[in-house]
Amino acid sequence: MLSSTRRGLVEGLRVAVNEAGYDHAVDASAVELEDFDDEEKGEFSSALSFAIGAAAGENPMEVAEAIADAHRAHGLPEGVASVSVENGHINYHLDAAAMARLTLSEIGDGGMDYGSRDLADPDTIIADVSSPNIAKPLHVGHLRNTILSDALMNILEERGHDVTRDNHLGDWGTQFGNLLHEYVEFGDEDAFEDDPIAHLLHLYQQFEQRDGMLEDVSEFGALTDGFEAAIEEERAYHTAQGKEWFARLERGDEAAVERWERFREASIERFEAIYAELGVDFDCWLGESFYAREGWTDAVVEKALDEDVAMRGPDESVFIPIYDDDYDDAGDPETADVDPSLDRAREMLDEAGSVEDADFDAFYIVKSDGSTVYGTRDLATIEYRIREFDADQSVYVVASEQNRYFQQLFVAARKMGYADIHLEHIDYGMISLPEGSMSTRGGQIVTVREVLDAADERARDIVREKGRNVAEEEVEAIARKIALATVKYGMVGANRGKDITFDIDEAVSLEGDTGPYVQYATTRAYSILDAAESVPAVADIDPAAFNDTDYDLIYHLGRYPLVLDRCEERYDAAPLAHYLLELAHVFNSFYHKNRVLDAETAAAERLVLTEATAQVFENGLGLLGIETLAEM
Repeated sequence: MLSSTRRGLVEGLRVAVNEAGYDHAVDASAVELEDFDDEEKGEFSSALSFAIGAAAGENPMEVAEAIADAHRAHGLPEGVASVSVENGHINYHLDAAAMARLTLSEIGDGGMDYGSRDLADPDTIIADVSSPNIAKPLHVGHLRNTILSDALMNILEERGHDVTRDNHLGDWGTQFGNLLHEYVEFGDEDAFEDDPIAHLLHLYQQFEQRDGMLEDVSEFGALTDGFEAAIEEERAYHTAQGKEWFARLERGDEAAVERWERFREASIERFEAIYAELGVDFDCWLGESFYAREGWTDAVVEKALDEDVAMRGPDESVFIPIYDDDYDDAGDPETADVDPSLDRAREMLDEAGSVEDADFDAFYIVKSDGSTVYGTRDLATIEYRIREFDADQSVYVVASEQNRYFQQLFVAARKMGYADIHLEHIDYGMISLPEGSMSTRGGQIVTVREVLDAADERARDIVREKGRNVAEEEVEAIARKIALATVKYGMVGANRGKDITFDIDEAVSLEGDTGPYVQYATTRAYSILDAAESVPAVADIDPAAFNDTDYDLIYHLGRYPLVLDRCEERYDAAPLAHYLLELAHVFNSFYHKNRVLDAETAAAERLVLTEATAQVFENGLGLLGIETLAEM
């Protein structure tokens, strides 16, 4: 109801502003939602009069009064009782009984679809989500990405968009040449068969740690010239062999491809098991290798050179020059303004004498050895999404350490002529451990398996200790749902842009403002409904029977679609997580202050309200990927 009321107020304001004699644009941000029953501000308010007054050189109070009079004359939306002016603000006051009936009717009629929206022309959104590297275990950084992106894509779908989730695997690049080299020299078939990911991770770390050790020895000096020469020769051998194996992979060499495919298949099998536990699905798994092996990267390089937006370096590398004034809002096709010309870059290069010293950023798409890089494959991905999906948006859920890279990618894409597609980097803060930054190379990671097992163990203990009439065979199923609620809510509810120091004990804690707290509020609503013989229809109740505590809860239920609007605008599911926690607090207050089943005057009304609350909990938790529980 509040969502439709707000739209009605915005439309009415547009008319009122015009009829009051002002030429001023009115958009949705002109009407703010306030706290319930705020006598000074009303449930909705607008500060539009201040901007209009400043532009017209008039007193904001007089402007507000004129607009309010015009709005009254035009007619207020259903459920709005009155409009007043206070200190220059235009305040709208709801009719509480009308609000209650409209809100409960919307929830009852909508059911599982309450909060959803149908769009006549939805955006086609292709999203990079999860996107782990193969041959390594999923760690807590991937867990944050996977949970954040799953919740956000659920919300975007709920808001009417056509979303395709692409688990854009990191399965191509020089590191896989290094891994192939290491496997050929030191691999163990039995170890691979027993635990392929553990063995491949060991080989990857062995390569990186040995190379790092050799680099350290070289940097700090050796005892003899002969020893230093041997160190350099050993480093050069491993590096050259890694590059050669990747070159063989790019050429389609049978031995390289066969081994690489085994690594990839083993990785996907392990990933799928974890994703199944998390309840996360993907529409496609088009990893980086797809674009390299199917010719999309070759097409991008050819296009960049043919259309004169890329240039060759002295070492035969290929790059797209990016100027300082290219960066502003490059992701938005309506605001992007880039210079695709190479003339400036050629002048800068002549002045500087080298690419490294030139006054532009070089976005490489071919390395000096002829191999492709991330940028090549990401540009090829955009080309593919435009051609094959007719995508309106290409979005990337990737940690904030890649912010600069995505700024450059988006500029390069505009220079390549991808002018209509919206490009959005949905970043999130990095995760470190109490002992420092995570490092796969150094073995300093916390795996998803470790997090889920710890959460499960904690939840099982809680269920056994506090569960009422829970059979032992049901403990595991209930504990798993509670554990996932703990982990998922913790990931989504945290400030997305903030770096996190991950503490596994905190992450799996069931105490305080957590997912299980919201689950428990839902279970409490279920218990009331289970004890009732039936729940009446909204049309059969009298909203006048509600008290202020009831109305406060109804008002919060009405906010739900507006919260989803905010999530969509921000590409962030955190507002929904915070809303559900607040709703749980409000519902628990309602439960403690009011009688429901044995209420003398409002039993039927509060049953309807409880059923509506359970429905909103189900809908919201479902979008976060959290299951509700009949008992806890």
